[in-house]
Amino acid sequence: MSASTDPVRRPAGLVVVAVVEALEAIAVLGFAVNAVVGASGQYPATTWGVAGTFAVAAALLALVAVGTFRARPWSRTPGVVWQVVQAFVGIYALQGQGGQLFAAAAVVPAVVVLVLLFTRPVREATARSTGAS
Repeated sequence: MSASTDPVRRPAGLVVVAVVEALEAIAVLGFAVNAVVGASGQYPATTWGVAGTFAVAAALLALVAVGTFRARPWSRTPGVVWQVVQAFVGIYALQGQGGQLFAAAAVVPAVVVLVLLFTRPVREATARSTGAS
């Protein structure tokens, strides 16, 4: 078999990172829908602005998930940034009443993905190619 017809071998950690990022994108899209559905109507512009921000974040996170699955070098940086922000949001949620479940749902996947993004197989899979293509 030639190199161009070999099936792509992705490290398991890379696939896990891509799947978790895709699930996070779906969750953020759920927040967008919830912002619109649960709106009280007193400040419609703010509601749509928040929903739009969540929708854009979900779309960008979905792009990062696809880039990660395809082992694109550019996908690691936004993946790390998102996970750090998500972890801080989860930690901040611990201060609120009843925020423990949300905090766990935000912090645990963020830590798992951060650890996986820095493992050798994932780093090597997403490293820039130095050879000529």
